Formats: sequence, structure tokens, C-alpha cells
Amino acid sequence: MPRLYGPGHFTEDPYSQVVSPHGIPVDLLVAVLQKEIRRSRIDNAVLAAYEMFTTSADAAQHLWRRLRLIAVEDVGMGLLLGPVLIDVLHRNFNATPGGEWMMACHAVRLLASAPKDRTSSEHADWVATKVALGEALVEVPDYARCVHTRAGQELGRGLMQWWDNGAHVRDELPSADHRYREELIEIHRRDEAENGTAPRPSRWASATAAAGRD
Repeated sequence: MPRLYGPGHFTEDPYSQVVSPHGIPVDLLVAVLQKEIRRSRIDNAVLAAYEMFTTSADAAQHLWRRLRLIAVEDVGMGLLLGPVLIDVLHRNFNATPGGEWMMACHAVRLLASAPKDRTSSEHADWVATKVALGEALVEVPDYARCVHTRAGQELGRGLMQWWDNGAHVRDELPSADHRYREELIEIHRRDEAENGTAPRPSRWASATAAAGRD
């Protein structure tokens, strides 16, 4: 009986059928690359990347697809700007003829030497698994039913309810300057006191009507 979770049969991965100049299947090189980056074994990770880079242009792009994944799956919160740096290095790879391999090498070294954190990957897998099992589902708290939603408008909620509930944040920056917020709240309070909480006319409806008059 087959397992319920994890990857499918290796034949679903086309790179299991592609081999490097030294006869190593590319799917195995991907596994070497990722496991060595996880273990901070920089030299062998770079060698695996080079073997992929020299296999073909397609395998080289597959290397970058895997590095993008590793930046989130294995490095994660350990290097918050990791995905951005990998994206920039990939663009430089495509834009610097003659410097392509150096860009790829630097990307691998960057990830392999960074602190590791796999919690985003674990969280993503946990959510998908628990929802599939029927053991977890998103909760819709009452404060989500605000003026920006159909449910909130049908409850007669306006911007003041949103300011009191929907705009609430935790872990706010201690230096946040709310001078603009306080003035906005006063403007919105006067508006609702004078005009109620019914939604304003649609901008699209106004534009359509204007176009019809032309």
C-alpha cells in the first residue's frame, strides 16, 4: 500500500532521467545540493551546483529554482533577505555573460553559510496536512467582518468600527507616529455622524454613467 504523504514516484520528476557530464542524475544532484546546504557543507554544495551548471542551460535554471526554494525552506528566518538576494543573484546570472557561474557559486555559499530555520516549511506542511485531514480550518473572527467586506457592510459597519477593531495591530513599532490617524478618525467620525455607514456610490458606476452621457 503506498504512503499518503511525500513526493510521488521518481518518474514524475523529469530530472531523474537527466544525467550530468559525470553521469550523476540531476535529481540526485539536487538532493546533494539541498542536504549539503542544510548541513553548511559549503564545498560539496558548490560542487553539486557546478555539476548542475555544466549539465545544460535547463539544468542551470533548475539549480536556481531549487536555490529559491532553499532560501525559504531551509534558511527561512535565519536570513530574512535571503529570497531577495537569491532573486538578485539570479537576475545577475542571466545578465552577466562570463560571470554566470560566479553568481551561482556565491548564491550557494550565501545559503550554506547562513543560519538555518526550517519552521516556514514545517508550518506550511502542517497546515496543508491538517486541512486535508479535516482537523484544521481558518477561523473567521468577528473583527474581520468590517467595512471592507460584504459581511461587514450587511451588518451596517463603517470606518469607525474598522478603526476600533480592524485596524488594531500587535507588536507595533514603539516609535509609530499616529498624528495622521487621529485626524482621519475625526474626519470619519463626523462623516458617519452626518451621513451614516452606508457605502459610498461605486466609482465604476459613476464612470459608466459619465461615459454614457458622452
